[in-house]
Parts: sequence; structure tokens; C-alpha cells
Amino acid sequence: MRGNVLNKSQCGRPQKLSDRDARAIVRKVKKNPKISAPKLADQIATASEKKVHPETVHRNLRSGGYNGRVSSRKPTSQNFDPTKFSSVSKI
Repeated sequence: MRGNVLNKSQCGRPQKLSDRDARAIVRKVKKNPKISAPKLADQIATASEKKVHPETVHRNLRSGGYNGRVSSRKPTSQNFDPTKFSSVSKI
């Protein structure tokens, strides 16, 4: 029979998060970069009533261009001593 118009069966498990949910995760991380994947998973569970594993959130963040790197600590104005840095003290 030629011209079969039946839909092919889908392979694999359907995604737990929709594209809209994935974009919402990226927006939350853009707003607060220091939030962890387990905390994001808890927020998703309370907001959309979908139980999501933190690894799923982590995979979505990786596909969104975010990595699991921690930013370096900068000295605060209270603890900053300019005499410890030679380039700053000579100015």
C-alpha cells in the first residue's frame, strides 16, 4: 500500500518538562545564578505540581547553556585591605 498516512509510533519516553517549563528554569537561574538544582526542583514541584528530579533540572540547565561552576569569592568592602595588593596600593 502506498501513501500511508498513519502516524509512526514514537520512540523513547516523553519528556517530563515541557519547553515552557524548561524556559522557566533558565529564567530563574538567570535571575538568581547561585540557586541549586535541588532547590529549583522543589520550586517546580510546588509551582506546577510536577515531581522533577534535580538531575532533570541539571540536564535542562546544561542544554540551556549553563554550567555547574561556582563563581570566585570577591572581597567585600568590609574585609578589603588594599595594602595586600601591590597594584592597588601604588595608585
